[in-house]
Amino acid sequence: MQPKNATVRSFLTEYVPAVLVALLIIVFAFLNEQTFLKTLPTLVTLVVQIMMVHANRYGFLVGGCNAALYGIGYLTEGLYFSASSAILFSFPMQIWSFFHWRKHSDGQRVSFRLMKPWVTVCTVLGMLAAWWACLQFLSPLFQDATYPALDAYSFVSGIVVTVLMTFRFVEAQYLSLIAGGVLVVMWILIVLQRPSNVNFLIISIYNLILTIKACVSWTRLYCGQSKKKLSSEV
Repeated sequence: MQPKNATVRSFLTEYVPAVLVALLIIVFAFLNEQTFLKTLPTLVTLVVQIMMVHANRYGFLVGGCNAALYGIGYLTEGLYFSASSAILFSFPMQIWSFFHWRKHSDGQRVSFRLMKPWVTVCTVLGMLAAWWACLQFLSPLFQDATYPALDAYSFVSGIVVTVLMTFRFVEAQYLSLIAGGVLVVMWILIVLQRPSNVNFLIISIYNLILTIKACVSWTRLYCGQSKKKLSSEV
């Protein structure tokens, strides 16, 4: 059970900001006459991100269903790479991750892992190669796509991050941090043209902040688990 001070701190630093961001999204959605279908997934993301900061596997269950909603919204904005990633990959992969994490947890926390340095380098190089391949071979299929370079990177990084999260690698959050920065840039450019999509920009910025917290949280959890494992082996 958490101490009272920790509970209060968690409430002030997580739930209060989430409520304020939710209200901000709703206000802008109303002012810009944003559709409910585009507003709902951004609100659900607030809950998913908080759950993932704490490595709660139910975040995958909620996030998987939310990915399908995002995919529909992306299609209406011409973000074909992101839509394909959300509907065809993120949705089923997150649902599977929910069950996979259950097999590798102690009932409270999942057991985290670190990649070997050479695996990390190969992963990053492979991701960049896949991004280049998308731009070379798939972009011609989407001539009217919105910011295809940024969208393609989000597509590739989304797949890589989801796979790494599924297999409990801490590095997933660090790659997600880079992807989050790219998303913020992309949505800034989109909002400059179509202000009605400001709710996507708001949630992208909020996601970036929570991803930073997740990097710290997952790293601490891994270090704590490693120390506990070493002490049990002595």
